[in-house]
Amino acid sequence: MKQLATKFGLRALLASSALALTTAAPAVAQQQIGFATTSSSSGWYSFYASLATIANRGSEVMNVSVIETGGAADSQAMVHAGQAEMGIANFLALPAMMEGTGEFDGRPNEGLRAIAILSATPNVLAVRADSDIETIEDLAGKRINPGGLGTATESVTLALFEEMGIEPDWQLAGMSDAADFFRDRRIDGFFKTSGAVDQPDSLIEELQATIDIRMVGFTPEQAQTIEDTGLALPFEVPAGVYANQPEPVIAKGLAYGYFATADSVTEQMAYDLAQATFGAGDEMASIYPGGNPPDFVELTLSSTIPLHAGVVRWLQENDVDVPEDLIPDDFEG
Repeated sequence: MKQLATKFGLRALLASSALALTTAAPAVAQQQIGFATTSSSSGWYSFYASLATIANRGSEVMNVSVIETGGAADSQAMVHAGQAEMGIANFLALPAMMEGTGEFDGRPNEGLRAIAILSATPNVLAVRADSDIETIEDLAGKRINPGGLGTATESVTLALFEEMGIEPDWQLAGMSDAADFFRDRRIDGFFKTSGAVDQPDSLIEELQATIDIRMVGFTPEQAQTIEDTGLALPFEVPAGVYANQPEPVIAKGLAYGYFATADSVTEQMAYDLAQATFGAGDEMASIYPGGNPPDFVELTLSSTIPLHAGVVRWLQENDVDVPEDLIPDDFEG
């Protein structure tokens, strides 16, 4: 099954020389960069905090400070409103933000630039095994959490089910609260982003220690609808990833990474961020959730918006062929 389909198609991955002076040059003040990330309860928060540390250590021009948010949807809104210089994102949502369509109707931001795509991950649906929910259609009228409050998972789930004409009784809550509601039978199921298509989510595994859980998937026809809407991507979760999952299940999912605006993050800053992301080597494997990072360059070259000029410079210097439609107009290389 096609793993990732974006506006530009999924292609392959996302220092300046110093001027010699006769006297010592004064130290350049570092610019403070606010990085809107996710909830501190998420393993991804620790990852982004570690990434910021790596970037700060290698940069003379910026100091990145991590900002906790509810998730990608909150982060996107903060960057769009100028409340943070850069943030994490569901990359399928960025074209609408850039063009001023959908929820950003009339508020385009043509200066959005991609730094890196870091994961393409499924949002799986877990329900109680003793419920009568066996198909996506069975969710109608059931008490379902669409994803953590303020996350891209939540916003995309709500929009997708509206498109599909299926109306669960949505129960909006953060993931820790949703897990408690699930234990107490106050909800029938929930959507949760997992770290990888072939790795179980830790929260679901924890719940399965005391609760029999059924994983429910979309049909192939619904998977095509998901792709056609452009809201999400279809993923096939192999059989046996979760306990009591004898067959593969089709999940929806998203491509996540981080982005900035061209006027808030300079070319040198973006270059330093690219070095921290693409050039960290073994250090990246030690901080990446699950410990097995994908090829960030390959994922980044599937971006749905242009890359930052500093990222393009780093990629070209490292012999990566950057597609023309990902090179921004302000790139002067």
